[in-house]
Amino acid sequence: MKFCTLGNLALLAGGRDVTPTAPKQRQALALMTLRAGQRVSMPTLIDEIWGSEPPRTATTALQTYVGKIRRIMATATDTSVKQVAAGRLTTDGNAYVLRVADDEWDKPRFEELTRLSRTALEQKDPITAELLLRQALRLWHGQPLGNVPTGRILTPYAQRFAEQHLSARISLVDIFLQMRRVQEAVQEARELVTDHPYNEHVHAQLMRGLYASGRRAAALQVYQQLRARMRDGLGISPSPTINTLHHVLLQDEPDEQFLLMAGTVS
Repeated sequence: MKFCTLGNLALLAGGRDVTPTAPKQRQALALMTLRAGQRVSMPTLIDEIWGSEPPRTATTALQTYVGKIRRIMATATDTSVKQVAAGRLTTDGNAYVLRVADDEWDKPRFEELTRLSRTALEQKDPITAELLLRQALRLWHGQPLGNVPTGRILTPYAQRFAEQHLSARISLVDIFLQMRRVQEAVQEARELVTDHPYNEHVHAQLMRGLYASGRRAAALQVYQQLRARMRDGLGISPSPTINTLHHVLLQDEPDEQFLLMAGTVS
């Protein structure tokens, strides 16, 4: 079986999507998957699904959800519910344990690929770093847990996944800048700026890419747009870091060492 959590929750068997259709079943499956190999207590699952005011029937309903998930797994793998309950999704006291191997789950693979990419970059091998990062990003398929209702416990997981996805995309732009592939850097950075209109890091990347491609006026305009957006939307000013970048780009002869660090001097 394949367990997908980088985007919409998906449970695949033999290439077929057998993801539970009921939202609360998906919610229970998502939490058990994200805590694969660990005991997930019934009170924890009830808290996630119903919050602080669960119905009196919550325990019975949860047991029914887990039973349906087991039946889905059994049917998909041509085994029995008893076998699933004994080996894949077990009961441990008042808790459940879902056993998922790393090669059955996209999350560990993504983390390993991004780690290897960082190592390659540290070893001055941006070509390998890019290949690994592209493999990692291809594992994503939509917004984190986009088809799952997220309660108090799952919400931080979804937020963390979104941050990891953004970090990987930012790293890809950094690689483009380091390799002087400025047009690709600008294209990717523009998409990030659209998706993250208050993120200063992606605006800085776009500014550097534009400047490296000979469009200093456009780079300075990106800063002005960010400053106006932050002032009007958040009531704050840009940080000293991006203000410094703006100041450097205003110079007739920008600080070469600074721009080398930014990956924009050919």
